[in-house]
Amino acid sequence: MLRIINTSAELLADPHDPGKVIGWEDYVTCQREEIAVLDEAIFDLAYFIASLSAIDGAVILTKRSDLLGFGGFILGDVDEVRTVARALDTEGDQIETELSEGVGTRHRAAYRLCHELHDAFAIVISQDGDVRFVKWHNGSVTYWNQAPTGIPG
Repeated sequence: MLRIINTSAELLADPHDPGKVIGWEDYVTCQREEIAVLDEAIFDLAYFIASLSAIDGAVILTKRSDLLGFGGFILGDVDEVRTVARALDTEGDQIETELSEGVGTRHRAAYRLCHELHDAFAIVISQDGDVRFVKWHNGSVTYWNQAPTGIPG
């Protein structure tokens, strides 16, 4: 994604207007082959990860998206997380505290992982298609519900 941003800046920059801001509309309407190739690479990675997640268990990636494993179960001497924070805003500054007992195994495993490893970031995809982003944030396990994109599935 960083290459897309840098390439977009290089290709769409205006030498007569060095302060020009290149935004989402510029990116979406760009017809350059360089951007199309990078877009395709992101979609390929997303489909690859999605196919790995079809196997029950966790898909584990590094921050650089290196695959460490898939189909994994999170085990260990880890305490149960009884409450989590549901973020009401993008920054997670506004939250509601919820009990974690009403969710399934994959949610609770992600909560335990993020509680134990504060640098971890988990994406939980429910069988019904809901997506939660989970992270240790401001002293507690916090999740963000996926915002609808308007892109048909």
